[in-house]
Amino acid sequence: MRNFILTLAMSVMACTFGLCAFAQPEGCPVIPQVSSYSPQGCQSLPLPAGSTYKLDVQKGTEGLQVFEEYLAESGLGLVPAPRKGAKALVRFKVGPKALKAKDGAYTIEVGRKGVVVTAGGFKGAFYAVQTLKQLAAASSDRSIPYCKIQDEPRFAYRGLLFDLVRHFHGKEFIFRQLDLMSSLKMSVLHLHLTDNEGWRLELDCAPEMTREAAFGDSLFFHTILSRSPLRFATEPEGYVSGTVYDRNSVYGGYFSKQDIREIIDYAAARHIEIIPEIEFPGHNKALLHVHPEFFCRGEHGVDNVICAGDDAVFDFFFKVLEEVMDLFPSQYLHIGGDEASKANWLKCSHCQERMRAEGLKDVYELQSYCIRRMDSFISAHGKKMIGWDEILEGGLSENATVMSWRGTEGGLESIKKGHDVIMTPNTYYYLDYGQDSPFKEPVAFNTYLPLERVYSYEPEAEIESGASHLLGVQGNLWSECVITDGHFEYMLYPRAFAIAETGWSPKGSKDYASFRERAVALCKQLKGQYNCFDLDNEAGDRPEASVKRPCITQNAKAVLYSAGKSSIPAEGKDVSGLVDGYLGGWAMKGSDDWIDAGRYATTVDIDLGEIKDIHYVGAEFVDYNLRGMGAPQDTEFYFSADGVQYELAPVPQLKLNSDRKYYSIVTAGGTVEAKARYVRLRFNTGKAKNRVYLGEIIIN
Repeated sequence: MRNFILTLAMSVMACTFGLCAFAQPEGCPVIPQVSSYSPQGCQSLPLPAGSTYKLDVQKGTEGLQVFEEYLAESGLGLVPAPRKGAKALVRFKVGPKALKAKDGAYTIEVGRKGVVVTAGGFKGAFYAVQTLKQLAAASSDRSIPYCKIQDEPRFAYRGLLFDLVRHFHGKEFIFRQLDLMSSLKMSVLHLHLTDNEGWRLELDCAPEMTREAAFGDSLFFHTILSRSPLRFATEPEGYVSGTVYDRNSVYGGYFSKQDIREIIDYAAARHIEIIPEIEFPGHNKALLHVHPEFFCRGEHGVDNVICAGDDAVFDFFFKVLEEVMDLFPSQYLHIGGDEASKANWLKCSHCQERMRAEGLKDVYELQSYCIRRMDSFISAHGKKMIGWDEILEGGLSENATVMSWRGTEGGLESIKKGHDVIMTPNTYYYLDYGQDSPFKEPVAFNTYLPLERVYSYEPEAEIESGASHLLGVQGNLWSECVITDGHFEYMLYPRAFAIAETGWSPKGSKDYASFRERAVALCKQLKGQYNCFDLDNEAGDRPEASVKRPCITQNAKAVLYSAGKSSIPAEGKDVSGLVDGYLGGWAMKGSDDWIDAGRYATTVDIDLGEIKDIHYVGAEFVDYNLRGMGAPQDTEFYFSADGVQYELAPVPQLKLNSDRKYYSIVTAGGTVEAKARYVRLRFNTGKAKNRVYLGEIIIN
């Protein structure tokens, strides 16, 4: 009896103070985490399929029909109350008088009488439904805990980019991703529709583009694996727009205008804006394949940049952009603007004449002229232009929005200059990078960007002022190495969950342990519907990188010199981190553990501080031919007592297979018997096209 009374008393106390099994102190078990979550005792409300709902909508509140249609197919299982006066388990109160708050805000109250959702508009009501769906799915019997929730988005722009050019993904696939994006309360899908490898949008003003540049080789299998030039093919007979074509060595596809309208309508019902991207002035190999007259005059060694001095080029793009703006209701149009080599413009007579006529002092100002001209055209049509951060080169018009991808620097600079910015840094948000050990993962564009790093990004961390210009965040999934729909989803989820939470949840609310637990649970709920990365079996970073190795270089200094044109200054670069005893992890780019030595002859001089006995020297290199990273095969080590006279060490050279493709870490070096204060490492890539990534230099 005593035990029974004690148990009963503890249960009462747990209910009184909200210490329930489902009451997580970090918040409710949904992604993205809500702004405020207050458990209301220990009970929960069953929400079985067929539960009734009622709508109390204020006059003038738009979107009623679309919301009801969505509710019917949402999977929440709600049905309208049978008559006007009937009670309903879920009640929606929608209208500006019901809730005066930020656009998209809502509240939920769950108790014994049912669920009450309050929102200022149907966007907020829609987001409340997403929270209810996840709460119900988190319970084995679709029960929702008694609670109060207040929630609103942190940023208006919470997006993903889908690269549909390098490898095409069809209309039905896009619908599926919009469903999950809406569940994550994301607000933007950015469609990358034109690039070097294809043109994916059928237009009345340029029907030749999809007819002649939407089909050809699979980029990965033909170009990356075989390293052969990309070939285009004409549209196959019987092709159905919006589907992937892959047969008889011809690959590709495109969207018709009707396909796009269906995608836009489907997205709009889920409060997602579709933003199109038409590349200009670079990334236009497909266009120049169809219209070689748009090349620069004279020599044009760069095969993907249009002539900036030819008005016919601008006329073509103006027609394209006008039709694109008529098709897409989005307030934004993305024009790319990135990675446009200026080499052709330096030699082209038309470009040079343009520079003289416009008083432009260099080709960077010519780039700015091109971007400003596009911006003026887009603004005249009542739209806003977005471009990658290279559009800052040479100056930028005030109306333009910058998408910062080369780290965060471009975005921070743009905010200081008063431009609106969307943060999408490759160091955190490039989802084509591998997410686990490269020895177990599919081929990726770069090696390592795990979920924890994606989640760690704080977009406001470095902003001193002008934070109002930060519109939000976006993750980018480029598809050079991503061919199938399943692989595409595998790279997206759960890392897109982290981007969604950063974009929605309040600043300062992050807790990776809580988030990871919720991400694991959501991946399990989605199993069989989406191909998520197996977070439960994540291997993590390279184990050897976390343990300091014995070495005699604890206080050594190392300086790297490059013989070619690179980012290494002439006086050398301090790389003492390469002799700290810690091996490099899986990540190379954006990491201090690895040094990008480029494709040039390189020397690293190491000062041990005093003469020491040396029994071993070695250096680690990444070898990943498929991704353009190769270990050198002519490494040399030298010893010196005075830093003037050096003696070559008798260590063997690397011997690597010429047809190697996949990821490995190789060590050059060997055992020696020497006394020296200074150690020199030299290597040269020779005629190889690969870049050299140098990791730890080991001396013992």
